[in-house]
Amino acid sequence: MGSPDDAPVRKYMDDPDIEWKVGKPDYTAVNAKYMKEKLNKHKADSVEKLVENLVKTWEMESSHKGNPKDWNTVVKEKFTISANGGFVGTLKDNIEIGNYNILMKDSPLYDPSITWDQSHDMFRQAFPAGFPWELIELHSGPPTVSFTWRHWAHWEGPFLGVEPTGELMEMYGSCIAKTSPEGKLEKLEIYFDPNQVLAKMMKFNVRDVPNCPYAKLRNC
Repeated sequence: MGSPDDAPVRKYMDDPDIEWKVGKPDYTAVNAKYMKEKLNKHKADSVEKLVENLVKTWEMESSHKGNPKDWNTVVKEKFTISANGGFVGTLKDNIEIGNYNILMKDSPLYDPSITWDQSHDMFRQAFPAGFPWELIELHSGPPTVSFTWRHWAHWEGPFLGVEPTGELMEMYGSCIAKTSPEGKLEKLEIYFDPNQVLAKMMKFNVRDVPNCPYAKLRNC
């Protein structure tokens, strides 16, 4: 269990004029899960904690803010996001397509044609207690920040019609982030493999061709 100074700090949530997609988010439950189950303890004044909180604040804006005027974590005219060297999205894409659809666009077990709302509803249903994120190891500091990370959750709700098992789902990856002199994000290059977790939750056997979930898996 972490101490109070380990608690995540997400900025830019208190302006009464923010246009929230589905209301102002409440991070009480996911913060508690993060504090209880995280693997690392970064000092409150460390670069690691600064980067972790910046990413958590970006995720909050990415998942909940529907108008670019309300975003404060990115350089709006420069910001891009990509996963595994694939599609490069702009801030407009991030808001309209959604972070899940951008980051898993090229994953064979994910259907990126679903809407922003559908993608978030799907994972919120599967992980009702939240899907915490933590920085594992920092390799370089600003302006080009390189680090590894961990995402985890217990599978407690149905996912695409498959009943949950309650088991721990963990996803590890790395990121290279370019930041401005003001500490805002200009570019996120994320590297990870979501397919192991998705395959578990879809009860999918890659050798069972008739059960390929999408047409592009004909050769799986």
